[in-house]
Amino acid sequence: MAEKIKAITVTKQFDINSPKEMTALSAVLKSHIVGQKLYTNIKGRNYAHVEGWQFAGGMLGLFPVMKAIEDISKGAEIRWKAEVEIVNIKTNAVVGRGFAICSSKEGNKKSFDEYAICSMAQTRAIGKAYRNMLGWVMKLAGYEATPSEEMTKVGEVHSAPK
Repeated sequence: MAEKIKAITVTKQFDINSPKEMTALSAVLKSHIVGQKLYTNIKGRNYAHVEGWQFAGGMLGLFPVMKAIEDISKGAEIRWKAEVEIVNIKTNAVVGRGFAICSSKEGNKKSFDEYAICSMAQTRAIGKAYRNMLGWVMKLAGYEATPSEEMTKVGEVHSAPK
């Protein structure tokens, strides 16, 4: 177990302040996202899943921390709001933030259990927090600068590539 932890700590961390390193990271992202099928094609454009955004952040030493989750339901509508902070693992500094809501009134969420709606709010907040910082890096990698979880519209169903 100790060897595995040691191997993880020596993994290359890219420097977000270096355009050359961000270009190199974009190639790593493209390879990983394609290899793991962590994207969805929507109307001819590729959108990375939140796991792809988390991979990008992890390569920069940036990790999501759930700051708050709040039930903002009204009447029969189930609504959850999530807030996520992106933390630099080396400095412990908060370097980004994202907010998101998920509701049972969304077309494809009408039959979802409450826990799933709460979970999607968290997933979207994570994606948004990374998107605010790293959207340009995803564009370098050939993906749209919006996480796929934000792109589902009422009545549309999207799936990962086969």
